Amino acid sequence: MSKQNFYWLYIIIGIAYVAIKIIFVMAGYLHLGALWHSLVPAVLTSAVGVFGLTRTIAPARKPILYWILIILPVLVLITTPPFMYWKQRELWLAEGRLPVLIIYEIMAVGQIAIALHLRRKND
Repeated sequence: MSKQNFYWLYIIIGIAYVAIKIIFVMAGYLHLGALWHSLVPAVLTSAVGVFGLTRTIAPARKPILYWILIILPVLVLITTPPFMYWKQRELWLAEGRLPVLIIYEIMAVGQIAIALHLRRKND
């Protein structure tokens, strides 16, 4: 798989943060306000993925891009469970929220794996 395909996959996973929440909101498991939490990782990870895809980065700045590609999904991985608990308290894993958490964590791990692969492929 080419490097561009990995960037596209990273971007698609970023967009999927919102798509997953839309599906769960439409199914009635989450309220409409839950979409705001998904917009942050979607916009940030997709923007960085597009920035890396454009190849307009000087070679000296590539390592910074790869660290950002890694750090953003790590932040999603770390902040999603406390954010869900903060918003819902005792019900944070009830009423269909556990699958959303699991899907988000898997997507974040996938983005981390892609970012690590891109970083290794650059060296």
